Parts: sequence; structure tokens; C-alpha cells
Amino acid sequence: MDNVHITDEQSLEVSRLTDGDKNERDFQAITTVDDSADGIAGAQSVSLDEGDGHGHTMTVVEHLDELRTRLLRSIAYVFVAFVTALFFTKDVLRFLEAPAGGITFQALSLEEPLIVFFKVAFYLSLIAASPLLLFEISRFVSPGLTRKERKVLAPLVVGGPILFVCGALFAYYFLLPPMLHFFSSFGQGVTPINQRLDFYISLVSSILLYMGLCFQMPIIIFALAMAGVVTSGMLIKVWRFAIFGTALVACVITPDPTAFSMLLVMAALNGLYILSIIMLKLARK
Repeated sequence: MDNVHITDEQSLEVSRLTDGDKNERDFQAITTVDDSADGIAGAQSVSLDEGDGHGHTMTVVEHLDELRTRLLRSIAYVFVAFVTALFFTKDVLRFLEAPAGGITFQALSLEEPLIVFFKVAFYLSLIAASPLLLFEISRFVSPGLTRKERKVLAPLVVGGPILFVCGALFAYYFLLPPMLHFFSSFGQGVTPINQRLDFYISLVSSILLYMGLCFQMPIIIFALAMAGVVTSGMLIKVWRFAIFGTALVACVITPDPTAFSMLLVMAALNGLYILSIIMLKLARK
């Protein structure tokens, strides 16, 4: 057999070809892995889209940007409502003082009337802007909810503020007059009553707030029913516990020791409980 002589140039060329084939195989392997990863990511994206019904999956940066936008909008809503409420605050103050009857209000410092004025204006701005605030919250959390869960948001956004106002009006017209009359009756014929304005507004605002929150019961029960947590049958079975719970709540939120105010709140809460059961039964038909 003839001896084959390989020059240095030929050895170098063979080495280059070998390294080139190796690099090409490595590149193909990496490309295959990348394609597989893209395919898995794409499948996960489609799965998420099918689950929540949205067209694309938002990144963390996009979520933070949306949160910032909705927070700025919410602040703008409250600011506009606050500026508008400044024109009606005096009328609202007279409206809140009306259930007190002939009680004389006084301020213990020069800045107290101003503080009370802006406090009431701020409360009014929150109440007026609450539908828009709830709307912004619902729009932010809705991408992470299922279709069934998103159906619960509409009653919360629309019904929540309405029931809150109904609860506050119930407290104003039916709860505050007998309660204030009870407290003021002890001072009649003994000493004139001079009520501190800031304390009175805080007391009235607290009672209106508590009753407004208590009137959210139908909305909360409806949301739990839509989520499959409770049913009308379950609510009927636990009616004894419901009566005990309403009695406990009424005892906490009514500051006067008379049974009349407590029974009045109990009757309202039990009525809302029955209304919730009827609402669930009608929703099933």
C-alpha cells in the first residue's frame, strides 16, 4: 500500500471542517430547544387566553403600568368630587345637624369648624366617587378572573353604592332621631346641652357608615352564591344563626342602650337577609 502524505495545510483544512460541523450541530440543537420553549410558551399563552377570555397575557410591567394609571384616575375622581363637594358642604352640615333638634353646637377651638367642614367634604367626595372607584378596581382585577367570576363584578359595582346610600338614609331617618332623643332627654330640665360639633359629626358619620356597610349584605350573599359558596337552601337552614348574628351587629352599632334602636336595626338586617334568599331563588329560575 502506498503511503499517503498529509501536509500541514490539509490537516488544518480537515480541522476547520470538523469544527464547522460541530458548531453547526450545536447551533441546530440550540435552535431546536428554543423552538420547543417557544412552543411551550405559546401553548401556555393560548391556555391562559382560553381560560380568562382575553386576547393576550399581560406582563408584570404592563400590570404595574395599568395599576399606576388606574390609581391616578381614582385620585383624579376623588379630587374632582372633593372640589365639587365644597359647594354643598354647608347644606350637608345643616342636613346632618337636623336630627339633633334643639341641641346647640359649639366648637372648642378656632380651627374646629374648618376641620369639620373639610372632613364632611372629603366624606362626600368618597361617596360620590365610589362608583367610579369600584369601576376602576373591577377593570384592574377582571383580567385575572374567570367569566363566572367576572359576572359578580357588575352587581358589586352597581348595587354596592346604591345599597350603601339606602343604609345611610335608613340610619338618618329611622335610627338617629330616637337615639339622639334618648340622649338629649336626660339633660332636659337639668342643664342646657351644648354639643361639640366635631364629636357629633363623627358620631353621626360612624352610624351612617355602619348602616351603609350592613346594607351590603345582599350584594355579599349574591357574590358568594355566584361563586358557589352558598345557596338559598343553606341560608334557610342557618336562619337561627343569622338572627343571632344580626342581633350581635345591632348591639354593636347602636350606641344607645334602648332596645328600640337595636330591634330596628335587627328588623332591617333580617329583612335584607330574607330579601337575599328571595333574590337567589328568583335567580335560579
